[in-house]
Amino acid sequence: MHPAPRRPLPGIVFRRLRSPSERSAARRLLVGSGVPPAAIRSAGDTVLYGLWDLATATGEELVGVAATRPPDDAGSVELCGIAIRADLRRRGLGLRLVSEAADAWRAKGAARLVARLADDQRPAAALLARAGFATTTDADGQSAGTDLGSGYLAL
Repeated sequence: MHPAPRRPLPGIVFRRLRSPSERSAARRLLVGSGVPPAAIRSAGDTVLYGLWDLATATGEELVGVAATRPPDDAGSVELCGIAIRADLRRRGLGLRLVSEAADAWRAKGAARLVARLADDQRPAAALLARAGFATTTDADGQSAGTDLGSGYLAL
């Protein structure tokens, strides 16, 4: 028997991570969740968005992060990694994070958000499918700087 999904958390806000301490917290969460450190480059090469819990005793705590690359010449943005704190998974936060990051990039003129997944990343693939991503192998996807294949998804 599977436990019922936990209820969403109140007090969660979405925003871009900018300060060195925010980027450091994001790096720890991403790497701790299995995202390769190479996916999190310098501030100019990686744009980080996070979900923050404002209802903690410390007043603010990072609970999820999405790492993206800035748009390329064709307007494609690569989603390089996503992580939700382990004790807060299965509450819809991953879907919210991906959706809000996609909306933020669309508002800045991005044409599409793309992700490349390894074969062993089925949970991430399922999350991205729920967010509206679809498998693609079209030539335009190469503009995101990724190799195309069955693990390549676009929104």
